[in-house]
Amino acid sequence: MFIRRPWTWLVCAAFVCLLSVVSRAQAPTDLPAVLAKPPAAPTQPLPYSHRQHLELGLVECVDCHVQPDAGPMMTFPATDTCMSCHATQPATTAALKQLAGLAASGTPIPWVRVYRMPSYVYWSHASHLEAGVTCGNCHGAVAENEAMRQETNVTTMTGCLACHEARQVYTDCADCHEPRQ
Repeated sequence: MFIRRPWTWLVCAAFVCLLSVVSRAQAPTDLPAVLAKPPAAPTQPLPYSHRQHLELGLVECVDCHVQPDAGPMMTFPATDTCMSCHATQPATTAALKQLAGLAASGTPIPWVRVYRMPSYVYWSHASHLEAGVTCGNCHGAVAENEAMRQETNVTTMTGCLACHEARQVYTDCADCHEPRQ
């Protein structure tokens, strides 16, 4: 039987902090590092090329990915967001026909998340954007890819700490690991 003691959380927190000190000594300072062998891009419900859309210069990341008021995460493009540009184009491909069908039925596009922070980490796009961090700083060269895949180690503690240290910003454990309401 496991007995809970009030100081157990303190021992766990000390271990995490010690682990961060050890990992800092091994972490490069220009992170998030590009992964040597990024995992394959997940299959999305609609084929979407960030390169094709961003190359045209007609959209920026925030045109499709918005941040709800007071929300920590950016959203995936809503069907209506895609249709704001594609409604005037003839549905000549299977993907555009599928998009038009989703829009007509009011069905959201079930995008597959590529980057996911662990549930025990508090993360806020807002605070990072306000600090001048760009989408590419964390997500890599998205504009060069046909399909979105996880290219950097931004969702790891090593990635977070190395980037924070390189920018000389806080690295206190409780800033990211303290439960939020």
